[in-house]
Amino acid sequence: MANYGKNVIAFFDLDHTLLDGSNGSLYARALVKQGDMKPGGLFWVAWYSILYKLNRLPRREVYRKILDMMGQYPVLKMIELMDRGFEDAIMPRLYQGGVDLIRQHKEKGHWTVVATAAGEYIAERVRAQLEADDVIATPIPVKDEYITGDLEGPTAFMEGKLEMAVEYAEAHDVDLADCYFYSDSASDLPLLEAVGHPVVVNPQLKLMVAIRGRGWPVLRFKEYAKFDSIKRPERLMTAEMDRYTRMYEASRAE
Repeated sequence: MANYGKNVIAFFDLDHTLLDGSNGSLYARALVKQGDMKPGGLFWVAWYSILYKLNRLPRREVYRKILDMMGQYPVLKMIELMDRGFEDAIMPRLYQGGVDLIRQHKEKGHWTVVATAAGEYIAERVRAQLEADDVIATPIPVKDEYITGDLEGPTAFMEGKLEMAVEYAEAHDVDLADCYFYSDSASDLPLLEAVGHPVVVNPQLKLMVAIRGRGWPVLRFKEYAKFDSIKRPERLMTAEMDRYTRMYEASRAE
C-alpha cells in the first residue's frame, strides 16, 4: 500500500452494492444458459438466496457445496467458465456509482478494497474492472488440478469478513476508525459498525431498521457502468489459483 501519511481504506461490498444482484445467482443463470450447469442447480441457488436475505445462510456449508460443484471440472476449465460468466452476466450489471466512488477515494489517496463473500476469481475480476486496489474474498482451494471444498480459515461473510478486514488493516498499519465501508446488507453490520465511516448502499429493509437513528449516509445506485474495455485479472489471493489464472491468461494470448 502506498503511504499517503494518514492511511485510509475504503472497503466495498459486491452484491447489491457494486453489483445489481447476487453474483452467485447471476453466474449460475449464465452457466445454465451456456449448458454448463443443469437447470436443477438453480434450485439450490434460489434457496441460498432466500437464506441470504434472511441472514440465515450456513455459509461454510454453502461454500463447500458450491466448491464441490465447481470441482467437477479441471480448474483451468472452471476459470474459463467463470471468465465467460463474469463478462456475460456480472460486468454488465456493475453500477456506475461504484465506479465513481472508487475513483473519488483514490483521488483522495485512499486505498480501495473490494470486500466480498464471493470467491477470489470473481472478486479479482470486479477489482480489475473497477480499478480498485485490492480484494478481500473467499479463497478457492485447489488440489491436483481441481477445486475442492477443503476450506481453511474464515470466509468473507459476516464476522468472517470483519476478521479478514481487521487483519488486512493491521497488516497495512491502518486504523479501522479511519476507514470506510459501503454495503447493502445487515449481514455486514459487524464491519459497518467497526469502521469510522459506514455508508449503506441500496440497503435491505433489515439493515435500514437496524441503523435507524444512527445518521449513517444512504446511497442509491441505479445506473449501470459503461466500460470502454474489459480488464483482465492481475493477481489472485491464493498461490494455486494465481498460478492457474496466469496459465489461463497465457493460453488466451496464444
